[in-house]
Amino acid sequence: MKNLVNISITSGYENLESIISSAIDNIGGLELKDGDRVIIKPNLCNIRDPSSGAITHPLFIDSLLCYLRKTYNDLQITFIESDATSSRPDITLKWFGFDKILSKWGAKWYNVSNNPKIVRNINGLSFNEMEISDIFNDYDYFITLPKLKTHSLTKITVSLKNQFGCIPYKIKSKYHRNIDEVIADANLAMHPDLCLVDGIISMGGGVAIYGNPIRSNLLIAGNDPVSVDTVSAKIFNYNSSSIKHIQLAKKVGVGSDKYILVGNINDIKQVRIDREYPLIKEIIFNVGRYIRDKHDLAKYFKRIQS
Repeated sequence: MKNLVNISITSGYENLESIISSAIDNIGGLELKDGDRVIIKPNLCNIRDPSSGAITHPLFIDSLLCYLRKTYNDLQITFIESDATSSRPDITLKWFGFDKILSKWGAKWYNVSNNPKIVRNINGLSFNEMEISDIFNDYDYFITLPKLKTHSLTKITVSLKNQFGCIPYKIKSKYHRNIDEVIADANLAMHPDLCLVDGIISMGGGVAIYGNPIRSNLLIAGNDPVSVDTVSAKIFNYNSSSIKHIQLAKKVGVGSDKYILVGNINDIKQVRIDREYPLIKEIIFNVGRYIRDKHDLAKYFKRIQS
């Protein structure tokens, strides 16, 4: 099977439905039929304004839902997200109008942290069994909607890491010491069928929440998260061989880093982004994360022992 990856140039969040439609056509369409149950995972990692580039933009979601409703009948669409150390998606949903967009298109909301869980056998790198949301027992198609961002811990955070956000626990920092292995395992347990990357406002500077917003006007689409992230890494001028979670995901069979570019962009150099990410900044961020995570874990273990 050929891994097709489409890169589209946009003019912002306007007229995006037609660009999404064209990008999906370019990668061979969707294996969807009327009435299917569709799960969609945006990136709502923090209570940050969409203009920051930190979270999937509500207009991106609006355009995707418009496309899905025009193309298929009676889809049962559910958006999911989890709580995290610095994220309360139930609040983000209301603050930035996501709830109104979901209501407009007849989509549901499901916080995986506050609902039942199941155990999935994956024989992964860190987990033989992984506890995930019960919604992954009852669906037909899974769409992941990440942002195009750099990250001080994993270099990039795009399609693969978006499934890390599906882990239904608030204290995910306990996984940071082996985050690359956990990202690969999360994608074994919850493998997306379609990756649509919101790179219209991307983020550089290393920090996935408080980095620098960049008006890059890109939309990336593909069915294989490893291929999509390989392309995304190259857009930020990284070699994917230097990004551990991409290589581990490839190793355990999540996907392939071999791809064919389709659409009107045939050379990634045409859309390369300055990631604004010097080595000294990476070192400082990682030291800061270590101190923060150590503090968070101390509080966590003290709480569960009391």
